[in-house]
Amino acid sequence: QSTPQLFSKSALKSDGARLFTHAVFEEFQEEYKCSTNTLTSRGFSESNNMELNTVKDALRNRNFIVQYNPGTLESSCTCKLFERRGVPCRHILWIYLGNGLEKIPESSFAKRWTKDALRDIKSNHKGCVGVGYVDIIDKKQIEMTKLWSEVHETMGVLIGREKEHVEDLCKLIKEFREKLLPSVPPMTKHQELEELLGCATNNEITILPPKISKNKGSGKRMLSNKAKVVACASKPKRMCNNCKQMAHHDKLNCPNPFVERPPQNVVDEEEEEEEEEEEEEEENEDDELED
Repeated sequence: QSTPQLFSKSALKSDGARLFTHAVFEEFQEEYKCSTNTLTSRGFSESNNMELNTVKDALRNRNFIVQYNPGTLESSCTCKLFERRGVPCRHILWIYLGNGLEKIPESSFAKRWTKDALRDIKSNHKGCVGVGYVDIIDKKQIEMTKLWSEVHETMGVLIGREKEHVEDLCKLIKEFREKLLPSVPPMTKHQELEELLGCATNNEITILPPKISKNKGSGKRMLSNKAKVVACASKPKRMCNNCKQMAHHDKLNCPNPFVERPPQNVVDEEEEEEEEEEEEEEENEDDELED
């Protein structure tokens, strides 16, 4: 990547532009700007070859303690920005400027945010890309890495060459593969899966399906309107106190309008009058028979 644009000239900022990627350098430049404008010193002390600096941040209105070792150039701050983001905070940069540092110490930046993070790249025997600082233990893997390097270089040489050269290389590779095939048995799908995962699969299954829980109402089907009518028709009829009919309903859900009933005292008087009229009719009939 190219060097990003600097808003002001500074040896420490120029070193940050050389180290960090563009996106991370913008955050670094913002921290550098705040370190020169918003910070003041509130105290200084020494303990076990460590300098303890109390720095006041005007934007946050808080004091932060920065530990700085002049011998090893190691530093830490109580704001913990470097631990969270991998970029030196404004309080640490303020200490670096006070001590006249022109380069950012290696202990104050994470390698993953630098431009050189992916510069040293190697390929392993499976064709996967790995960073160069990964330790290679197996000697066979070292030879396979060299083989892949030769293959990549050969493919680069073949670009722009005659078609016959490519065909000769393909022929050599096929002949060598045919020599190896009889000694290498074909892999099963199970073995291919184990090689892909990098571990042996467990044939014993210890996880069982969960038990089916039966709650209230579960397992019942909702009835249709037709089924409800058939089920209601199969029930015995009963007397409705409203319409005084034998039906499948009662007074509460009677389809007929509510029939008002006279009070009980009125009913008793009407019954007495009917009884008196019946007695009078009987007496008149007896008189007629006597005459």
